[in-house]
Amino acid sequence: MRTTSTAALAAAAVAALALAGCSGGSAPAEPDADVPDGYVAYADDSVTSAGGTLQVQIDYDTAEAQGLDPAFAEVARSWSIMGLVYESLVTVGPGFEIQPELAAEWEQPDDTTYVFTLQPDAVFSNGRAVTAADVVGSLQRLLDSGSVWSGQLGPVASIEDTSDGAQQVTVTLERPYTPFLAALANTPAAILPMEELTAGTFDPVTEMLGSGAFTVAEHRQDESWTFAANPEWWDADALGVDELELVIAGDEQTRLAGLRDGSTQLANFSNADALQLLQSAPNVTAVSQTQSDFFYAMLNSVNPDSPFVDPEVRQTVNALIDRQALVDVALAGAAEATAVTPANLPDACAPDSVPSASAEVDADALEGVEATILVYNSDPALGAIAQLIQQQLQAAGAQIELESVDDGTFGERVYVSQPGDFDIALSWFAGYGDASIVTSWWNPETAFFNVGFTQAHDDLSEAIVAAQGLEPGAERAEALQTVCDLADEYAEMLPLATRPQVIGYANDQLAPTILADEGYGDFLRLVADFRMLEG
Repeated sequence: MRTTSTAALAAAAVAALALAGCSGGSAPAEPDADVPDGYVAYADDSVTSAGGTLQVQIDYDTAEAQGLDPAFAEVARSWSIMGLVYESLVTVGPGFEIQPELAAEWEQPDDTTYVFTLQPDAVFSNGRAVTAADVVGSLQRLLDSGSVWSGQLGPVASIEDTSDGAQQVTVTLERPYTPFLAALANTPAAILPMEELTAGTFDPVTEMLGSGAFTVAEHRQDESWTFAANPEWWDADALGVDELELVIAGDEQTRLAGLRDGSTQLANFSNADALQLLQSAPNVTAVSQTQSDFFYAMLNSVNPDSPFVDPEVRQTVNALIDRQALVDVALAGAAEATAVTPANLPDACAPDSVPSASAEVDADALEGVEATILVYNSDPALGAIAQLIQQQLQAAGAQIELESVDDGTFGERVYVSQPGDFDIALSWFAGYGDASIVTSWWNPETAFFNVGFTQAHDDLSEAIVAAQGLEPGAERAEALQTVCDLADEYAEMLPLATRPQVIGYANDQLAPTILADEGYGDFLRLVADFRMLEG
């Protein structure tokens, strides 16, 4: 799914990318020995925060059709922003380990039952205690919403308040669903104040009222957000930031300049070259965060005007795309080629194991094929990938044009139009923290967003469900291989390469804590652990 448009459904991440920290040198530095495994930056308890306002520049604002309601948030940056206010039952730690958040702990008495015990001191920012009823209501509301995320929670049979002294919620599944906890860690599964929502005193579309580390002080659409520390947060004593100001700076050069001139203390970049571009900046450290998010190409098999209605043409294109060249040339080597399952997650398929990797294609296999590659212009990496794919397909005789449009137009033509109004389109998926979650997007009957350009296939859909029911290990890896092979043969959504993420920060003003791996597009996940340094 898309990650940057109102109409688009954001879809949208593990190991392997080398940590690339640098601090004013001429070459990427070696990993800091003081940084624990699983992090690229770490502010430990010895760092005392001076407090104050943290200035952050980010690439784009949230602009969802359903406003600020996390249950319907389709864009990764929305998850980052809303995650400052809202909490989910669980979160993701180093190496994609599932860790407690609003749930202090949980038990799994059998393979279909999860019992969550809430943080005893958790309250919403209006001072009301978070109850099991809020959790039951929020998750049931998500399931009933019909949003794309309702299916991500899996085959939920019941959600019950089973409090017995402590606030406790029991979720029962119809069948084993291994990615359940990883799905709960996503912002759309945030816990809302259901008592206020039901009473009509809280509108999740226009305001945010959560139990998280921050509250909203001011928002100017596409300009800035100001967040204040939430004194009611259950871990407020650990918070090292008094105020957080997010400035929307869509141009990467603006964010680079902000770090260089000291006007911002943290910024994100999708262009892997930012790592090199920041090397000479004084007092700036840049780190590369490994993503399970990955770029993919959509070949329109539904629109009768598309040349990709023909499965043989799709399979030929799939075989001709050189993923490693995309990594080396378009992504500065800061990524990995991937199959349907993110290449850096356990049990993932090897990208060279699928049928197209060994397929032989005639030199003029695409002679007579005319097509346009559609991209949106807010992500510079997409343009670079499109140009390389254009060259690769033209070498086989195709005539390929490139078209770059704004985010809204892209979403309308790709995800809203029925059938989709494009031949080839490029975007990226969040890869999440479990290799099997993202495979759901290869079934349009549960993914919804791709019904205008892909078809449902019973064998592939059944293989996806079967793999998601297996525990991690060799048996699941084999089942996921079946998913990868079938998706590769149908060749409607082509996984390409993982998506780099560079984060720069002012090391004389800020000591951040940043995970080495991220799969939900949330580079602000651990901002509550940041420490402001004396200026």
